[in-house]
Amino acid sequence: MTVYWVVWDAGAHWVVDRLEREGALPAVTRMRERGVFAAARPAHPNCQTPPSLATLFTGTWPAEHQVTGYTVPGAGEGVASHVSGFSPGFPATPPVWEAMSENDLTSALVHAPWVFGADDRVGPHIDAAVEAYSGRLARHALHTLDPGPGNQLWDLGGFRVEAVVEWARGGSRRVRITGGDRLLLGSDEGWQPFALDRDHGTWMRCLRVGERLMLVHTGLWRGRIAGRNPKTTHRLAQCPPFAGEGVGPLYRQGAFGPRLAEGGDGSAEEVFLSSVECVARSFGAAADAVLQTHEADLVVVYLPMTDDVGHEFLGWCDERSAAHRPDIAERVWSYIRRCYTWSDAILGRVLDRACDEDTVVLGADHGMVGSTHLVHLNDQLVRAGLAVRDVGGDLDPEGSQVFYHPANNGSLWAAGSTAADPVRARHALSQARAALSSITDPETGRPVVTGFVGHDGEPLTDGRAGPAVSYVVLADDYQPSARLLGGGPVVRRVAKTGAHVVNTGDSRLHAIHAAVGPGIRPGTAAGVIDNTLPAALVLGQLGLAGTPQAGGAPALSIRSTKDDAHAVRLSPFPLSRRADGSSPCAGGGLSRKP
Repeated sequence: MTVYWVVWDAGAHWVVDRLEREGALPAVTRMRERGVFAAARPAHPNCQTPPSLATLFTGTWPAEHQVTGYTVPGAGEGVASHVSGFSPGFPATPPVWEAMSENDLTSALVHAPWVFGADDRVGPHIDAAVEAYSGRLARHALHTLDPGPGNQLWDLGGFRVEAVVEWARGGSRRVRITGGDRLLLGSDEGWQPFALDRDHGTWMRCLRVGERLMLVHTGLWRGRIAGRNPKTTHRLAQCPPFAGEGVGPLYRQGAFGPRLAEGGDGSAEEVFLSSVECVARSFGAAADAVLQTHEADLVVVYLPMTDDVGHEFLGWCDERSAAHRPDIAERVWSYIRRCYTWSDAILGRVLDRACDEDTVVLGADHGMVGSTHLVHLNDQLVRAGLAVRDVGGDLDPEGSQVFYHPANNGSLWAAGSTAADPVRARHALSQARAALSSITDPETGRPVVTGFVGHDGEPLTDGRAGPAVSYVVLADDYQPSARLLGGGPVVRRVAKTGAHVVNTGDSRLHAIHAAVGPGIRPGTAAGVIDNTLPAALVLGQLGLAGTPQAGGAPALSIRSTKDDAHAVRLSPFPLSRRADGSSPCAGGGLSRKP
């Protein structure tokens, strides 16, 4: 018996639920008809991707696994230091595949973090694994081409690439590219994989925007492949180049023409979405390689496309957000639907691969909310005399009493001599809370800070002894920024329409959770589960957790949140034990009938 765990980054419950009800996600429908379907509460107080994935994969909250943001504050040298939450050494509690290894169970993983060590090795319990995000060599880029003769050169992550513009019949232009591989691209012919050497590659597309001829490429990463299963590792090595993200920043900058929200005709959206399709092709190929050849007890497939599209598009479709644009929402929703169907198609192949005795879990690390503004918190603290700038005009954390951490994970820190004195620290943090609470939106006059919470997500007040580190909770549509501007308004509009930083308790941040397999009762959960639960479900299905209480009835306890005062904590789902001596299914798939 095998457990298949598919994770959609930013697979928001509210989005998946709507799309499934529209009939756009047939694989999700198969799971909803046969298994459990629920919303899941993500990590708190921060629900960026690393802490949210760590919560999902370890079954513990950030206070325990210690991944507190996209970068983790204080993890390097100095109070303002921060290192990636995906770095070796994190999380502090083991992911499920490590817990399984103590029982001689194996795992195969597609781009899951925390599998490879700093030496690029994996443990003997890893059937096969591929991961590339930790090895970025170059970001995506756009090159405007000179229409004249001669080679045009640029450096792509240390690789030399040459391009020359050629004229074809009828006056059309095409670009010949060399640099390891050879590629001939016509304008508007779509993206093509381009190998730089045996182990590195990118995706390229030639575009004509107005009178300009441009060459766009996705990022470049150093991928890692390892494991005890040579058949699977060989198949993974044959996959197309890794594409970890679309070209969203270029799209936001107007490189492909105006966005729909700014009067565009949709062509810019098509270019961005086509770049995300490269990600779908890359991850889909890796997932297929593992599905067809693995010998593992657990298969984890991580898919990032839904997060990429959510950041660029989702706010315009979020009716509860000031970013909502009724005039373009229907058209933008069609783009979101298209991206989610790519993820759903991969989920469908997982369901086809699974046997009736297997378990399939669909989860997400967090959801997504609409966003309209950035709030530059350090500028407010400088103006209040609590934070200071150095001689170069940058933030001086050591010289400040209180500063908003450069990790931008929502955390407010007492610093220097202030931090060393608990009484002074509490007083300074109280002053900082008052200063930040006074920030208003210059367009509306409304306050943008709603409160402060501790590392446990519980509200802080002057009546509760505050810690040296607390988290700023902003109003809907506002997201924090650690960037120190030095002048102008503290609150400024932002082009990115969707975000997820501090977990405010809003239901739009809830992740999707669905599961089908032996012993899992079909139905929709009455409340909201904690996202610590899927790890327990996975281990339970593999026979590594206790059976549920008599009758299989889940235990319920009321937990109030900002958005759903009657949310429930469901623990555990009905679990079943692993059949002794079972092996991965050779095919056939889970039944499509409810």
